[in-house]
Amino acid sequence: MTNIFENFKFEPDGAITLADALCSFLKDEIAFGRIKGGEKLPTISEISAATGLSFGQARGVTERLACEGYVHSRPHSGTIVLARGRNLLRGRVLVAYPEVDICRYYPTQLFDTINRRLTKASYAVSVTTFPVVAHGSVAQLKSELHRANNLVIAMRATPKVQRCLAESGVRRIYAYGDQPTVDEKSPWVEFNFKDALAQFAAHCESMGVRHVMQVRFEDNESYDAAPALASMGIKSSYLNISRNDVPGSGRFADVVHYTCEMFENMPRNRIPELLLFWDVHVVQGALMAFLSRGIRVPEDVKIVSLSETGFSPVYIKPVTRFEADPVYAGEKISDFALAVLAKGRVPNPPQITPRYIFGATFPFEMGDGHM
Repeated sequence: MTNIFENFKFEPDGAITLADALCSFLKDEIAFGRIKGGEKLPTISEISAATGLSFGQARGVTERLACEGYVHSRPHSGTIVLARGRNLLRGRVLVAYPEVDICRYYPTQLFDTINRRLTKASYAVSVTTFPVVAHGSVAQLKSELHRANNLVIAMRATPKVQRCLAESGVRRIYAYGDQPTVDEKSPWVEFNFKDALAQFAAHCESMGVRHVMQVRFEDNESYDAAPALASMGIKSSYLNISRNDVPGSGRFADVVHYTCEMFENMPRNRIPELLLFWDVHVVQGALMAFLSRGIRVPEDVKIVSLSETGFSPVYIKPVTRFEADPVYAGEKISDFALAVLAKGRVPNPPQITPRYIFGATFPFEMGDGHM
């Protein structure tokens, strides 16, 4: 094999990392046959030396290529490029995730399920990220869209990303987010809170809970369990947190510290018997405050947490939580995608409902990172 990196160029512009650029380059080289099936990629050390990536970053590139079906790693044989036909037999499907999900809560089981099912049907599957902030660049997403000639599966697409997808003309699925605002006829998969919240309210009623406080960031006010609670005769109130009040840049440690101070200063008679949190970072701050004040969880105060994505791990063990099984969700999304691809029309989108899990246990372990 000739030097495969001689045509690789990277100009940093803040929109794409060196690792992402190299990954896209290698995908194109394999897809268009410039790197032949059966050939070996350079070793991780050689990739690192040739591109300037760290050893860990270079390994991440090869692992991503393997996950997406471009190469296969064999013990004692290196990383082998798969035949071109394996990647281009029917076309490309792109899976797009918010950046925050990739770096914090990358739903490996979900993606692996989608990847396995679609590659079995001879579709090549690629993955990319998009920014969740309004000013973030979608240049990388636009670049990937040129290669996704069949379908885009977009998780929690922001309005800016929705516009980008609509302009691309590619058939698309929105999963785990609000209904599309750009094109109401676009297929989408709803992450349905309604049934899970009904389960939650019924459980509160069975426990004799009379008052639930919902703790939310102000920009997440669309999340509301009040109607379900009211149907059971349970009072609900709100504690809306302004991100502007959180010091620093709203990092995990800042959110935990701010929430801890907030609950340390809250009068005991204002704390209800059950708190519903819509952000797992806030939970840890509240638990730290309760521990320092001698308030027992769940004996004195019960805590329920709901992950924003449905897949982020709740790593504080006693917290009751909502969660969606990623394998089940991946199967539902895959079935929907294959139906769109095969029939050329939009079938009825599946409704993926998270499970409500109650079963707090003590003593609990307070983790300092994500599982």
